[in-house]
Amino acid sequence: MNNKDRNELILKITCELLGQLNYDIENAYAEDVEDGQVLMSVTVANPGGLIGFRGRNLASLQLILALMVKQKVGEWVKILLDINNYRDEQKERLTKMAQNLAQKVLATGTPVEMATMSAYERRLCHMAIADMEGISSESEGEGEERHIVIKPKN
Repeated sequence: MNNKDRNELILKITCELLGQLNYDIENAYAEDVEDGQVLMSVTVANPGGLIGFRGRNLASLQLILALMVKQKVGEWVKILLDINNYRDEQKERLTKMAQNLAQKVLATGTPVEMATMSAYERRLCHMAIADMEGISSESEGEGEERHIVIKPKN
């Protein structure tokens, strides 16, 4: 199956899933992004229930969607589900927060622990401060307690 057909199938599966959850889709599209991922972008009238607190419902829906696609396609497809541009806003918010905390670490010389985050959120934070001089970041903790610690470089 070529990427265009695969993306059309992912779009159809997503629309059916959200329809079963009683959401009317205003706009939806699927496109290939980096690392073989497929961005599934959807706009709905009231996105709060789909996104959930700190994006937890969105992450669960993304997993369910990936499982449904695997069943239809026969192979794992990395899917990034985005509802009403939540991912872009999340990326901007996390980038600013990580950079502000990194500046604080530079000013005080004291490491700072960030809140627990998903792997995707931690990756965004690591990338946001990767090029900053005198700063390093690493993930610590296990499972639900995994978080980032921003430290001054030795």
